[in-house]
Amino acid sequence: MKPSSAVPPTPSASASRAQPSGPVPRWPRLWGPRTGFLLAFVALLMAYRMWAVGHTGISLFFDEAQYWDWSKHLAWGYFSKPPLIAGLIWLSTALFGEGVLGVKLLCMLLYPATALAMVGLARALWPTSGGVRTGIVAAALFMSIPVVGLMGLFASTDAPLILCWTLASWALWRAQVTDRLVYWVLTGLACGVGLMGKYTMAAFALTAIWTLWGVPGPRRGVLRLGPWVTVLLAAALLAPNLIWNAQNAFPTLAHTAELTTQSNRQGGLFPAVQFLLGQVLMLGPVPVLAAIWLAWQGRGTQVATQGTPVSTSQWTHSTQQAGGLESGTLGRPVARQSAYHLASVSSFRFLWAMCLPLQGVAVVQALYADAHVNWAAPSMVGFTMLIASTLSAPLLSLSAPRPNRWLLAAVLSNLVLTTAVLHLREIAGPTMPSRLDVLVRMRGWQEAFDQIAVAMKAPTVQGLPLLTDQRLLITEAAYHLRHLNVATYAWNPKGQRNDHYQMTRSLPNKVGQDVLLLTANPKPDEITQRFAIVRELTVVKQPVGPDRAITLHLFFLRGFLGYDQETYLRQSGADQPPARDEL
Repeated sequence: MKPSSAVPPTPSASASRAQPSGPVPRWPRLWGPRTGFLLAFVALLMAYRMWAVGHTGISLFFDEAQYWDWSKHLAWGYFSKPPLIAGLIWLSTALFGEGVLGVKLLCMLLYPATALAMVGLARALWPTSGGVRTGIVAAALFMSIPVVGLMGLFASTDAPLILCWTLASWALWRAQVTDRLVYWVLTGLACGVGLMGKYTMAAFALTAIWTLWGVPGPRRGVLRLGPWVTVLLAAALLAPNLIWNAQNAFPTLAHTAELTTQSNRQGGLFPAVQFLLGQVLMLGPVPVLAAIWLAWQGRGTQVATQGTPVSTSQWTHSTQQAGGLESGTLGRPVARQSAYHLASVSSFRFLWAMCLPLQGVAVVQALYADAHVNWAAPSMVGFTMLIASTLSAPLLSLSAPRPNRWLLAAVLSNLVLTTAVLHLREIAGPTMPSRLDVLVRMRGWQEAFDQIAVAMKAPTVQGLPLLTDQRLLITEAAYHLRHLNVATYAWNPKGQRNDHYQMTRSLPNKVGQDVLLLTANPKPDEITQRFAIVRELTVVKQPVGPDRAITLHLFFLRGFLGYDQETYLRQSGADQPPARDEL
């Protein structure tokens, strides 16, 4: 996926005379007909995905419901995540409403923003018109890959993470090749905001460390001001979350460490292979096949042609150190510090550095304790740009032939694959097994809670707080019963702090409370035996597939006896000796 060591032939005198007079533009234009086509393509995809959210009848995934609940109680941190996702959903609902699409939309729009940022990154890596075209191809490909087609329907922490990873990559590249302080500041801002979204952003440090020595520039290494400005600025942006963690016994850091080092499933070679195959599916089989085939055939390794000089503006310091530009002659290697070498070699190495360290960390995790397929999602940016460089080589003139059929096949196959997965239930019919429906865990919640709400509006129980015994239920109830403005509590007899709701919203151990219990357990004896009066109000069974249904039980519980007998005796006064006048 990188150009060969061959060099462009030296332009002939006639070719030189044919070139237009005047200075070579410092930077190629970003805007043009191709950019217009990209924006139209992105707009159509976004319109379809917004339509799909409503058409498929899905509600919020339980993580989304939890983030929405967090957005109603803004803080500098939460049990499992830093605060950025809560802030984004707070802004999204303020702009677009509290509906399902309103919760999701702002995060959905971050994917098109990432695609446009990739165009700028490509222009920085290859400052030619061909480089801009490569960026446009990469952006279109990115918007079509299955991971974006599926994750692009949800409000997740991956959306801001991937955008910040892309922006940090652009800023880091420009910082290293120019050593200008403004780019080091921008790198720190992107990294700091990314860390406030998801701690996975810390893995970008591996890319940055390689870049400080691996990419030519006026200076290399850490003995200069710029890299330390980046580190200090990123740390300053993360500081409020670290302070919050310190005040709350570091729950987020502990949760992240536990998630990284432990898993319900064991790691090993097979989980690692599964993870790698999952990465191929995230990119799409046809784009990966196209990139391998074109790289093998050498179609993606062609060099700049006559009349298409590589812009040298960003390499001024590096080429001056080498004693000027070296154009080379056919069959002879160019100088290692020439603009052509830097653009054709360093840029590709940088893209690999955007991908491989994070992928390596995730593979090690898969070997040790398994890994989720999206844990290396930011690496999809670099991989997509590498694939795009084979479909539209950045150092070719715009008039040179390109494998456009492969490009069309890559984009269309991804769109067909993603659309088929999303609408498989409609295609296969209602008898399709639920395990094949990727949206099944988001179906049926609104209908189920509409029935629960009817029972909760009864005059004898209206306004009572809602007690749950699952984090899934407390998050879904908080969102779907928001119009009732009901308080929610988690059952926590052992005083554990294993999730956000146990930490912040456990049922107080106070005798005498009346509550409504929402549970999937038809006989929640562990809970009901701690109340004086128990009455089941309703049972809801909402089918979401031929072999799956949401089943909810709603109980009225009166007279909380405390989590244990000792609490009841102490608070009720039954453990006190009788008064003298009662003897």
